[in-house]
Amino acid sequence: MILRQFSSNQPYLLFVLPFVNLLVFVPCLFGYVIPEVPEQFPFDIINLACVLSPWLGAAVAWVVITLGAILFNWVYNRHEFHNGPTFVPALIFSNLFTVIFLLNHSVTFLFAQIFLTVGANRLLEVYRQKTALDPYFRAGFWFGLAALCFPLYLSLLPLLLVAVIFTRGLNFREYIMPIAGFVFPFTYCYAAQYLLMDNWNFYLFKRIISLNTQDNWMIHSYSKISFYALCALSLLFSMQSLIFSGDRNTNKNRNSKWIIVFMCLAMLGSVTAGWLFLNHLIIEGVGLGLIFCLSYWYSNYRISLFAPVFFYLSVAISLWILIEQTQLIPVFQW
Repeated sequence: MILRQFSSNQPYLLFVLPFVNLLVFVPCLFGYVIPEVPEQFPFDIINLACVLSPWLGAAVAWVVITLGAILFNWVYNRHEFHNGPTFVPALIFSNLFTVIFLLNHSVTFLFAQIFLTVGANRLLEVYRQKTALDPYFRAGFWFGLAALCFPLYLSLLPLLLVAVIFTRGLNFREYIMPIAGFVFPFTYCYAAQYLLMDNWNFYLFKRIISLNTQDNWMIHSYSKISFYALCALSLLFSMQSLIFSGDRNTNKNRNSKWIIVFMCLAMLGSVTAGWLFLNHLIIEGVGLGLIFCLSYWYSNYRISLFAPVFFYLSVAISLWILIEQTQLIPVFQW
């Protein structure tokens, strides 16, 4: 019933969703874990302020997730992944990233998803353009901002290069532009840090180390393990649906689908990097790629027996995590 409602073209759903999400954010005011956040990092200062003030953190997260859901829904419909307008992407974006915020209390990770959404839009719009120098630079810039927020997203740089080859062929100028755009935010970050703080600490390495000291990313509760397992299985089934579905199989649609598949693989690279180098399985890293695949899978729920089952399982696990965060039941962990 929920999927059927959000699959319909009823714009009022975009106004209902933020108010429903607002009720969910009440648990964010309880059970906060304050991570050790190095104060010299610009995005970490925002994160620290939000974590120290639960009300501020919940308010900022609610605004970012609401705006991100609307933006992502617009990008998804604009590039015609579905037969007609649908609001399932906004629902999935809102649900998944609310749960992730309840688990890790990281506002900067949410900002990274906004930046990735804008960057993905730039990548998807270059199809059959005469010149793609500006879109590729802008895509690289937004992906670079996402990597500043969540350093494991450095794995997205190869995605940009593969996307250029896949959509445009070998063009040296277009090959260089996404790299330049990706490096641009880091250049400004280092310059500002040096000028304002008279300090030239290597931001990226310290930012990655700071991930390794945040215990709230690695609480081994049964609810979190269930959430991770469901994300992994959902990604497997939904990516298979995205690749092999013949729905709207135009050249532009196939091109867009493969860019999303490459994005998922690049994000899986970030998860693998976190596992190998930080000894943490940060499945949240697959974020936006999973949202794209799930949005496609759930929007076409009528042709898949598993899609509704996985959707309602995700709702059940979300409620489980929500109840734990309100401390109505103990958090079972090891």
